[in-house]
Amino acid sequence: MAIGDHLRDVMDLYGSPACPHTNACMLVAGEKGVDMNCHAETDWGPSGAVRGMSPLGIGPVLKDRTQTNYGLISCLSYLDDKGFGPSLVHRNGVVRARMYQEMGVAAQCNAGDDASLASALDVLDTTLGTDAGNMKGDYVCGQFTLADACWAGVCQVAMNMGKGAAISSRSRVNTWFAAVQSHPSTSKEAINPFSCMATKADHDAGNMREVRVNAG
Repeated sequence: MAIGDHLRDVMDLYGSPACPHTNACMLVAGEKGVDMNCHAETDWGPSGAVRGMSPLGIGPVLKDRTQTNYGLISCLSYLDDKGFGPSLVHRNGVVRARMYQEMGVAAQCNAGDDASLASALDVLDTTLGTDAGNMKGDYVCGQFTLADACWAGVCQVAMNMGKGAAISSRSRVNTWFAAVQSHPSTSKEAINPFSCMATKADHDAGNMREVRVNAG
């Protein structure tokens, strides 16, 4: 629910600073002008408290008043719809299908495994080299979409784990990542969404910072 030019409530995100999906949600929250309290969770097993919110232990988990979403796609979709600014889902149906495809590839990547990361980034590099009419631009699908958030989560976690060479060695991926890092919010807020993701210090300490756009 909105009040004035911001949301009435602060959402709660449960995840891990070492999780690309969690980082993607943090970036989209910054992108869409959504305030979040971020909680680092380590126990996603049957006995963990998070199971009361996510029955199968699927993360991350996003709570907004009485609404609970779990899993990457559900959380990103909710943030995109509830936040401000244009939708991060591409309007063109053909490109939108490619967007979901790229999100799926990014979601399957294990950023901590060299082989998995290399294979996934090779796919991203190929996509960025595609010269199709509706996909021309700095980002995965031309314009900035949820696919960029998913890939940014992968790359940020890889960077935090000391695997930056996998990004810098692929010129198109490296150029794209630089564009994401400097991408301004498409909502009205003067914020760099990339800054909302976990830093290496957060990753190493197992901490998650709050996303604060509107609330003090």
